Amino acid sequence: MTTMLLTRVPHFRDIMVASFECEHCSFRNNEVSFTGAFGEQGIKYTLTVAKGDLQALSRQVVKSDSAIVTVPELELEIPAATQKGSITTVEGLLMDTASNIRLLQEERRAADPTTAKLIDDFLAKLDSCQQGKRDFTVIVNDPAGNSYVESPGGNPRQDAILHAEHYDRTRQQQVDIGLLAPEEAQASAEQGEIDASDPHHGPRAVGASALQKALARIQGDKADKIMSKYTAPEEVIELPGHCMACNADAVTRVFQTSIPYFKEVVIMSNACDTCGYRSSDIKAGGGVSDKGSIITLDVSEQDDLRRDVIKAESASISIPEADLEVTTGSMGGLVTTVEGLLEQIITALRQTQTFQLGDSASALDRSTWGAFFKKLEDCMALKQSWTLKITDPLSNSFIAPCAESPDTDLRLTSEDYQRSAEEDEEYGIDHLKKYAGEGLNMDSIDLN
Repeated sequence: MTTMLLTRVPHFRDIMVASFECEHCSFRNNEVSFTGAFGEQGIKYTLTVAKGDLQALSRQVVKSDSAIVTVPELELEIPAATQKGSITTVEGLLMDTASNIRLLQEERRAADPTTAKLIDDFLAKLDSCQQGKRDFTVIVNDPAGNSYVESPGGNPRQDAILHAEHYDRTRQQQVDIGLLAPEEAQASAEQGEIDASDPHHGPRAVGASALQKALARIQGDKADKIMSKYTAPEEVIELPGHCMACNADAVTRVFQTSIPYFKEVVIMSNACDTCGYRSSDIKAGGGVSDKGSIITLDVSEQDDLRRDVIKAESASISIPEADLEVTTGSMGGLVTTVEGLLEQIITALRQTQTFQLGDSASALDRSTWGAFFKKLEDCMALKQSWTLKITDPLSNSFIAPCAESPDTDLRLTSEDYQRSAEEDEEYGIDHLKKYAGEGLNMDSIDLN
């Protein structure tokens, strides 16, 4: 009999767990499949496990069919498609790998004792990692973006031993996971492609590539209504392209508009007639701001909750009265209102803190998180005045004024600040300064 369960993994996404058990021979098998679309980008998790760290060994791992798992210290690599999708722990992942290798070990000893001895030595090292007797690193690299390694705090950016890196898929990776047919890949290859190893323009680019990202993605009717107040395009440019969901031919419409008291932005809209997928991105127009910005809003009236907000991916959010801080990149880019922003924060926290809110949570955890959510709900109900602070190193975020001019809006303030050296490096601004200082002609740089 096969039993199927649709569930959500905290901090991750919806999955379907299929469990099979034979009543005649007692054979059992569990598999994990993923509901919905591929991730927009690939994901690479790097977990550093110290000797004796049993909590790290107990971290939950979701491994999809397309994921490649490596342990550099053992020169171990589990290629994609060699193991079915599974939901396990770091310890369980190593245990399953050791069990699979041991399956034919007796036959190897009879046929090739030398090779069997080498494998025994390798298994001893693998067992010591599984038992926490040595330091090692686990890397889970999934081009489909469907794998996951648990971070107890819910934010890998603040996890000392876990690093999560999103990246754009290469053409070959798109072929490997089925997003691109081999013949289509060959046709596009003849048109040329930036080298995958290019550190500034390739799929794993660093530095200045961060400046080209969209400020936010427009999703839902509410975001459409907000942007419609500011968009009156005189000229719409149509460009041929491909659907992000099904890769069919689709048209991308591009136009530039100006948001009052903010800046010029470029809106790119894509609609697929084949599968019906729609997406819209907002990109900053013009150059990079010389300084970062800190926008502070004192929320004390209903009109403040209805203010429009553009929160860029580069921005962080804090609400001091609720002891809340949302770090850069945690929620992506958003187009919403102040009330909608707070609703999305509450929803995201409830989804990602299942272990701290469910039946298995301790009384202390439930009490602590309950008091925290009570503060946020009181803020949304305006039972007290509170402060919304958005800090953006690229000055790409915006809160709409209620008055005719931001200068006459007494509850809204905006101040510029000098970016730190770390922020300049993260967003590639130091690279641009270097090119400008050396007087290089950017058109003469060979990207291939």
